Amino acid sequence: MIDLTSDQKDRPWFYFISSTSLVISITALLFRWREEPIISFSGNFQTNNFNEIFQFLILLCSTLCIPLSVEYIECTEMAITEFLLFILTATLGGMFLCGANDLITIFVAPECFSLCSYLLSGYTKRDLRSNEATMKYLLMGGASSSILVHGFSWLYGSSGGEIELQEIVNGLINTQMYNSPGISIALIFITVGLGFKLSPAPFHQWTPDVYEGVWFVRQIPTSISISEVFGFCKNSIDMQKRNAIPTPTKTELLPKVYCDLFVQITIKVKQGQEQRISL
Repeated sequence: MIDLTSDQKDRPWFYFISSTSLVISITALLFRWREEPIISFSGNFQTNNFNEIFQFLILLCSTLCIPLSVEYIECTEMAITEFLLFILTATLGGMFLCGANDLITIFVAPECFSLCSYLLSGYTKRDLRSNEATMKYLLMGGASSSILVHGFSWLYGSSGGEIELQEIVNGLINTQMYNSPGISIALIFITVGLGFKLSPAPFHQWTPDVYEGVWFVRQIPTSISISEVFGFCKNSIDMQKRNAIPTPTKTELLPKVYCDLFVQITIKVKQGQEQRISL
């Protein structure tokens, strides 16, 4: 509604509203710290300190992602409302996944996150490689979701029709199905489904093709080389020698190297953005 009724000059308000909502969520999460674990939504969602740690990390990453994307979105003149909507929806899906306590929530929450990831990977619609990456990502995501649901169905049937995690364990014990071949089949399908979603080895073959089509990820390997990494280390050590200061240890040197690398990557990526926009 704000997007439809506002002018172009009011676009910074979208960033402010989104960032403020995330900061408020982080604050509310911190106030809940050390409270007793609770199970809500008819057993579908569980809240405890362990879950809140991951929810805090997700909120923090989303809060940092929005201001880092402002300049690129403005320079490319892409739609800002949809971009922020995808970020916030993916954040919501990730937070629900952290506290999921039944099979339905475990399936719906990552799908909410995945759908936004599909759309964000193809957000540069005029880039053919981005379109190709989105298509591959969508097909692999759909296939992995089907495999995951099939594994859930085996688990659901073997436990006697239970969907809550603790009830599934109790159902498997009561029905004496915890050593049955059906459980092995369920675990295989669930492992394969989650493997294709998370892309660990050996389920990672499709991931480089998708990363190649996402512009920011594609830019980083060409922005900084291994020689520059060693150059930073060498320059740091040379400076210490010229100033007659003892050579620092690895622990002392690594923070400076990481900071230098971050600055260099930021500069190179920004230069790549300007070259891309000028084209």
